[in-house]
Amino acid sequence: MRSRISRGIGHEVGHVTARHSVRQYSANQLTNFGIALGSIFIPDANQTTNQITQLFGSALLRGYGREHELEADRLGAEYLARSGYNPNAMLDVIGVLKDQEIFEKEVAQSEGREARAYHGVFSTHPANDKRLQEVVNTAKKLSEETSSANYVGLEEYMSYMDNLIYGDSPRDGILRGHRFFHKELGFSMSFPWKWNVANYPDRLLLTAPNGEAIIQITAEDINKKLSIRDFMIQRMGLNNLERESSLNINGLNAYTGISVISNKQGAQPTRFTVIYFEQRAYIIAGRSKVAKKFSKFDQTIIDTAKSFHKLTKNEEELAKPMRLKVLEANNETRFSSLARQSPLENHAESKLRLLNGYYPNGEPNKGNLLKIVE
Repeated sequence: MRSRISRGIGHEVGHVTARHSVRQYSANQLTNFGIALGSIFIPDANQTTNQITQLFGSALLRGYGREHELEADRLGAEYLARSGYNPNAMLDVIGVLKDQEIFEKEVAQSEGREARAYHGVFSTHPANDKRLQEVVNTAKKLSEETSSANYVGLEEYMSYMDNLIYGDSPRDGILRGHRFFHKELGFSMSFPWKWNVANYPDRLLLTAPNGEAIIQITAEDINKKLSIRDFMIQRMGLNNLERESSLNINGLNAYTGISVISNKQGAQPTRFTVIYFEQRAYIIAGRSKVAKKFSKFDQTIIDTAKSFHKLTKNEEELAKPMRLKVLEANNETRFSSLARQSPLENHAESKLRLLNGYYPNGEPNKGNLLKIVE
């Protein structure tokens, strides 16, 4: 079966069976984590939703901690051994996570933002971590007591990778540089240069360099009996709109205004723009990290909303996802040349190296199977 996938699944199942999210919640009591995305803009956001987001978001952003990670690795290696896989594979998968962490830190530094670490508990590469090796050796003893656990299945794994979607799914929309295309919903937008864009299933979150401002884009089903202004007041609870006005954005009805939202950071002026398109209301909300800098970013927030338009025929091709393609390396294959031919726009060579376990250096040998992006 797909041994590389099994390694990662084994590790994550280890977190679940050891109840690390719940245990971390009890230990930290959600202190000092900040406000969930859902409550950044809407003053009456549901408190329970806020806590759930914090519970799992904290683990995603900061990791579970060294003891929890080691326990998950131990359980994951044990599951691999019991399933007939070589538990040494756990070292490989954690090595991939470590390489990804190193790459993320380098990119974050160049973009002037905080790195989003995942495993993040090993000061050295996992292959040199004695405690992790002890974890794997314990699982190896289990495999010796039960059955042979040496299955790798690289060729089968690579066959599953061929033609797999890479990056954004069409269902969530496709990000190309600073432009966003959503074929299913039929719209496109442009985002500010050098802003970081996170494409979640239920929202887009744009972050300015150094985290100085954020823009959030969501969509809700609309009641056409409501005017856009009434939608903002009745459905969004924005009763204190200022500097409000109707807009025509590329032939679509829209409404914009500023509302002062009170939260843990104090009173925050926030620009809201709502656009009616087909059966949905698209909500573009933005604010600065520091209230006194709001005027610096307000026009950027408005321009982002004004970029919203119906997807054109020419843009439909750009709305298609990138896919993985498996190829066999020859004597001339180099990651630098593969990167030049790749549609990946930023750090293409590093991303291809990460995909294939050659980060930060090294070249494939003739006959090696590689994953590229087309």
